[in-house]
Amino acid sequence: MRRLLILHCGPMKTGSTVIQDALKFHYQALLDLGISFYHVRAKSIESDLKKILSLEELAENKVILLSSEFFCQKTPQFFRKALNGFSGECHAILVSRPLREIYPSLYLQNLKGSSKRITSFKYFLERQVEIDLMIPGNIGGQLMNAPVLDARLKEAGFQTHWMLYSRKSLIESFFRSVEEIAGIDLSQLPVTRLEMPSGLSPRRSLRMEFAGIARMVNYLNRLEIISDGIREKLFVMMLDMSGYFNRVFGVRSPLTRCQRQRCDEVDRL
Repeated sequence: MRRLLILHCGPMKTGSTVIQDALKFHYQALLDLGISFYHVRAKSIESDLKKILSLEELAENKVILLSSEFFCQKTPQFFRKALNGFSGECHAILVSRPLREIYPSLYLQNLKGSSKRITSFKYFLERQVEIDLMIPGNIGGQLMNAPVLDARLKEAGFQTHWMLYSRKSLIESFFRSVEEIAGIDLSQLPVTRLEMPSGLSPRRSLRMEFAGIARMVNYLNRLEIISDGIREKLFVMMLDMSGYFNRVFGVRSPLTRCQRQRCDEVDRL
């Protein structure tokens, strides 16, 4: 039997959490079709890969489907070592999204996430662009350079497959990509019905209007003036308000004209 390993590699802020939630929702239906899904965590990515491949050696599943946006941060050498002994085909699915959308989303995620960012968006944008334009040998951190990602995965022995980000059709496009790679008909999967995100879920986004307040909350939290519990409650309130504003005013780009031009220049590169 031809074995397939498919990695969903993100990158960051391209709907990875939604795709992972959809895969969890369809876990049993996919397994019945011979597709074994695992969500690989960032902190245990190497050990998880070894455990998964060891478990799958005895299984009869045609497809091993792994998802982690942190695969993008790994080198070809890491993959060759981690996948040593796997004799099937290796494929990687990546999602392309305009940097004018990715950079603000990543910044706002960093505000409400564990990094507790306190720097301005202007500083973050220039620093992130600098990182993403570095030559391949010096790349580290959150990588958004699509040509470099593609080259690194191909060097590791993967066939790469790119899809465009779309809020409305992301899940359908992803399953269609898996279907084309694996040659398995997924059209009979039930309609994906995900629960509405709550709390500090990665699927909830702040609006840039709250960035200043968020930075102040993080600063006070770092000084231990505000506890982690109070910080979380304040961020949930800001997320609730962001959701309300999105419904009333719609989702708008938080970038200035110059910032949009800067993002588009990097995208063209």
